[in-house]
Amino acid sequence: MNNLEQKIYDLSLPICADLGVELVSVEWVKEHGMPILRLIIDKAEGISIDDATSVNEKVSETLDVIDPIPHEYYLEVSSAGIEKELKTKEDILAAIGKYIAVKTYEKIKVGNVALKEFEGHILNFDGEILTIKAKIKQFAKEVQIPYNLIAKIRLAIEF
Repeated sequence: MNNLEQKIYDLSLPICADLGVELVSVEWVKEHGMPILRLIIDKAEGISIDDATSVNEKVSETLDVIDPIPHEYYLEVSSAGIEKELKTKEDILAAIGKYIAVKTYEKIKVGNVALKEFEGHILNFDGEILTIKAKIKQFAKEVQIPYNLIAKIRLAIEF
């Protein structure tokens, strides 16, 4: 997170907590030439339009008072979504038992093949090694992935 994103995160965190939602991340991006301040929120039972609206209104009120951004921008509040990225070790721990997709920086050997992409259920995570029951071809294989080799991990939809 850059300084602006961190400042907005720190301002928005207690607002989100008061409204019963988790603040997943804050992003400052430019899309089609328009600056956008994007807050990603989540909660166990899913985000409703009312949740997003409430967060938008309360954060907007706070930003209007503090005015940390001197020019026009859009404030966007979005759900983390069904395929939410797992950004921290705590996110991974909370997802034990769930179906995920993982991309690694290096190939990991599983039997006769070496792969950089896996899908499967998280069996365990000890903070250093992620153990999943991965689908490899038509077989389920237990795969251990060192945390430092994970390039990206997200929840996934199982077909």
